[in-house]
Amino acid sequence: MPKLLIAAIVGTVAGIASGLFGIGGGLVIVPSLVLILGFDQHRAHATSSAAVVLTATAGAIRFFHGGAADLRAGVLLAGGAMLGALTGATLMGKVSSKWLKGLFISVAAIAAVRLAIGGFGSGIGVDRIEATTGVFVGIVLLGLATGTLMSMLGLGGGLVYVPILALVFGLEQHIAQGTSLVAIVPTAAIATIVHLRARRVEIPIALVLGAGGIIGVLLGALIAFSLPGSTLQLLFAGLLIAAAGLQLFKKR
Repeated sequence: MPKLLIAAIVGTVAGIASGLFGIGGGLVIVPSLVLILGFDQHRAHATSSAAVVLTATAGAIRFFHGGAADLRAGVLLAGGAMLGALTGATLMGKVSSKWLKGLFISVAAIAAVRLAIGGFGSGIGVDRIEATTGVFVGIVLLGLATGTLMSMLGLGGGLVYVPILALVFGLEQHIAQGTSLVAIVPTAAIATIVHLRARRVEIPIALVLGAGGIIGVLLGALIAFSLPGSTLQLLFAGLLIAAAGLQLFKKR
């Protein structure tokens, strides 16, 4: 099968996951590029970042126009995440990755259980995060911690953004996912610029991935808006368990 056709299919699948769960899509793209197209890890992450810019932008616009995104919170998250990415790069090799993986696995498992329990309820949350200094600082710190984990473990920000926005800051599930996509766009864009300068991005593949991602994310968002918040919480709980299991497998 031609590489571009494979990239289009992978991008579409990643886009559906992005629109349905509020993640960037790298969780699907990176392993697909490595296992199917034979990319090395660095080129896979770089090409994925470029594709995620297109996918997440389309998803963020769709959720925002659907009234399901807190733009201010998303920008604050992105600011913290970019600082966190720099922190993670600085700490690389100085902090045990095994300890960080264990921390993520534990947090993901707890969040999955809590989301699953909440998923049997109404799924009702607030439309916007309270505009106080303390809350804003908390959002930036969340972004900082997430950016550090993203940088050191190769995790997608949405895996952390969405459950914490829903469980800690009380956002309704759809709005938590839309806000996550808003935060992912500038973070992925900065990473892409760095990768482009290092000539790690396979531009034709990234464009095809992104084109498929745009189609997929709109379809995923359509599905997400058709589901109640409680159902989305249950589905996201399953995603967290899968991501924690993947990290546990890598750890071993």
